[in-house]
Amino acid sequence: MTIREIAKIANVSPATVSLVINNRPGVSEAKRQEILALLNKLNYAKGKRGKIGPSAPQSILFLKYIKTGFLVEENAGFISKILDAVEQECSKLSYTLRIQVEKKSLADAINALDISHLDGLLVIGTEIDPSEYEVLHKIKLPYVVIDNSMPNFSCHSITMANEEMVHSAVTYLASLGDGPIGYIHSQFDAQNFTERSNGFHSTMAELGRETRKEFCYLLEPTLKGAYLGMKHYIKQGATFPSLIFADNDTLAIGGMRALAEAGYRIPDDIQIVGFDDVYLSATSSPPLTTLHVQRTMIGRQAVRMLHEVICQGSAGDIKMKIGSGLVYRESTKEITR
Repeated sequence: MTIREIAKIANVSPATVSLVINNRPGVSEAKRQEILALLNKLNYAKGKRGKIGPSAPQSILFLKYIKTGFLVEENAGFISKILDAVEQECSKLSYTLRIQVEKKSLADAINALDISHLDGLLVIGTEIDPSEYEVLHKIKLPYVVIDNSMPNFSCHSITMANEEMVHSAVTYLASLGDGPIGYIHSQFDAQNFTERSNGFHSTMAELGRETRKEFCYLLEPTLKGAYLGMKHYIKQGATFPSLIFADNDTLAIGGMRALAEAGYRIPDDIQIVGFDDVYLSATSSPPLTTLHVQRTMIGRQAVRMLHEVICQGSAGDIKMKIGSGLVYRESTKEITR
């Protein structure tokens, strides 16, 4: 029997049952005694990780939500690296991990979820937009959103520190020259891209650098889309500064290919920095200087966060942002630091 099943019988939340089982504060004495009496009546004892009963494995669902696939599917193994870490951490904590891919609306996906044998849920939020946030309230068990900071929404989440990381990238580019800094921005809206745009513009303002509209290039965040989009800019006679930041590596690599075909030498004519450090960034031509995202840490910490909420409950939202630094490669002239 699971904590959720006991909670249903007691007409309380699973977190309340966990607090009683683990002898933690946060439950009134009257309710504590009521739940203890029920546990005694059911003849269940505390087992591994606070679970009750000898044959009650805990289970977590990893929900991979795909709206367009531009970011979840196209971004060269970004999500799979997080999933690898999730699987490893679930194994350490003796959780059974289920994986589900949903390509319909988020509301339909959540409404169709069978949570009867689940203790927690990890949701890939990369492509979740603010209009869909409220549907998450329909999830009736502990959950953590991964790869979306979920601003102004009450939930647990973990993602990268977008604005701080972009600050370090733009500051580095500024150290390479005094000219303007261009920006390759995604045509597809996502919270991560919004935060990276905020980071780019605020850092430019801090550095006293003018952000020029003609040096902002909107591209589709796929390798083919970025390549074709940049070719279109070139065909239309666009000009390019000697320093460029891109929202992610896919945009940077696709853009670099088009620029190279047009005769621009990288890094001699244009120096480019990306974001994500996906595996293609090390093998692109030239290899891409980029911001490394600690995907293993994000996956590991997401499971630990969810585990804590399952076992102990939470009095408030846990929102975690994980930072990292640049990986210097040949798309910029200074590659040793």
